[in-house]
Amino acid sequence: MRAPSRTYVLATELYALKTGISFALDASLVPLVIESDSLLAVNMVNCDEECLAAEGGLVDGVRRLLNHVIVSISHISRHANKAARRIARFSLREQSLSCWLDEGPLWLMDAVYDDRSETSVSG
Repeated sequence: MRAPSRTYVLATELYALKTGISFALDASLVPLVIESDSLLAVNMVNCDEECLAAEGGLVDGVRRLLNHVIVSISHISRHANKAARRIARFSLREQSLSCWLDEGPLWLMDAVYDDRSETSVSG
């Protein structure tokens, strides 16, 4: 199995940001606090300059969505982002769209509590 290229991984991170923000806006789940373990994606979205990278279209799409909402977007350590990793693994197995409001399944909530503990210890 080939390792994914940096461009592919970055584009996936940016697409996930765009999709998540769009969903939150549609569901009126605002204001938003967004945390990502992709420092490059966070920096690209937070930068005020035009993005000339191959992923510039995705960056512009995320920025346009962010203009409609009060949002905080910041970088966090991968160690404090176990929930995102579990959701990514789940999405590789699951063929349908899943959405949890209020509280998610136990396998996810355990990771959320771990992430919260990790963030408070390292932050």
